Amino acid sequence: MNMNLRHLLNITFLFTAYICYGQEAKVTYPDSTKIDITKSILIENELNNYDQINLKFPRLNPADKLQPQFSPFQRFTLTPPNYTRNGILPDIHWNGIASDFIFSKSSTAVATAMPTSRLLLHSSATLGIIETPFFGKANFYSINAGGIYAVSPFLNVGLRGGYFSNYDIIPTWNIGADASYVINPNLMVDGSITYMETANNYFGVNQAVVTADLHSRYRINNDWFLNAYGGAPIKQFNNNPSQPMLPMMSTPYFGGTVEHWFKPTMGVEGGMIWSRDMMSGKMRPRPKLELKFRPGR
Repeated sequence: MNMNLRHLLNITFLFTAYICYGQEAKVTYPDSTKIDITKSILIENELNNYDQINLKFPRLNPADKLQPQFSPFQRFTLTPPNYTRNGILPDIHWNGIASDFIFSKSSTAVATAMPTSRLLLHSSATLGIIETPFFGKANFYSINAGGIYAVSPFLNVGLRGGYFSNYDIIPTWNIGADASYVINPNLMVDGSITYMETANNYFGVNQAVVTADLHSRYRINNDWFLNAYGGAPIKQFNNNPSQPMLPMMSTPYFGGTVEHWFKPTMGVEGGMIWSRDMMSGKMRPRPKLELKFRPGR
């Protein structure tokens, strides 16, 4: 395990310990003041109504055909907590999400806290299992931690880091920077720069990549939206030039979707993505249809 990974795991452990201590040591005063500031951190069904937060969690690479996806991120939507000054430590809020596909299942627990009125800290842990008729069962886990800062009602920036066990085959760790900007009441853009590196493994693979990802969302009306996605590696590192890059280290993609919310908390997103085929090396189109959920008001 290299020093960078060890530092990342230590930071995640300390943040988790801090969360647990905060739950025990919370002091409440009767005159506590709630300031609704995180409304600036992302978008719900109207782009000028900022009462949802989207956290980005790295997941399996977009070329993985076990489940449809448009980017290397799983966007977890939650209702932001109100900033509350109840003594020394902020309140801790817990959320969770689970997925159940034909060949894979996973569960994620998320803890969030607001030490200041503009800063949201988050930490998460994911456990999952994959089962196929030919290869049997395999377990995986990932841990992530980071923060989102509201620069203004229209601009948010964030930092994050994480570790993915990758079924104990070739684990990876990553660090990244995110930003989102509301250009006008109908258009939002967000982007990321991520550095990913392989951890110690039995195969001696030592690779790394810097990738850029962009996403834009356009509101047609309160129920209909258009999305555009795209991303590609911009710099790659390989200790063995004769060895090809891992699929997760070399997967450009682009695509678009139409998003429709037929209920306040439930919608559907469908479209097409083009990503590099691992076998032929060519860009292949793939359809996508996904149900979407968000917290109620």
